[in-house]
Amino acid sequence: MNVTRRRRAAATAAVLLPALLLALGGCSGAAGAGAGADCAWELHYGGALYLRAPGDAAAKTVPHHGSPLGTGYFEGCQDGGGPENRTDVNVYPVAGVDPALAVMTEDDVIGVTDPDHVPAPLALPAS
Repeated sequence: MNVTRRRRAAATAAVLLPALLLALGGCSGAAGAGAGADCAWELHYGGALYLRAPGDAAAKTVPHHGSPLGTGYFEGCQDGGGPENRTDVNVYPVAGVDPALAVMTEDDVIGVTDPDHVPAPLALPAS
């Protein structure tokens, strides 16, 4: 193999190897995060499913304060990286928002029931 071919092969491997490892590696997220980069962030609380608030919807929100509303959970990620157990987390209210629309986890991540309609207190002003 000449030098040019070796360089091309090395460049191709450098691009493809991380994607391959990610695809084969399964969930790598920390407990409580709900999911790794491979899994969707899906919080179950009070009979509802909350998805991570899109974009910077939480930028105007302060970290949680006070007592939790209760306990929610993330299902274990089952994407081929080995089974993961369900993870329980404390769920907190978001100031000025009905918990039926949005809640916050103990690590200050906001989940919303409808990512296409973020509650007004979480929406960022148009710039």
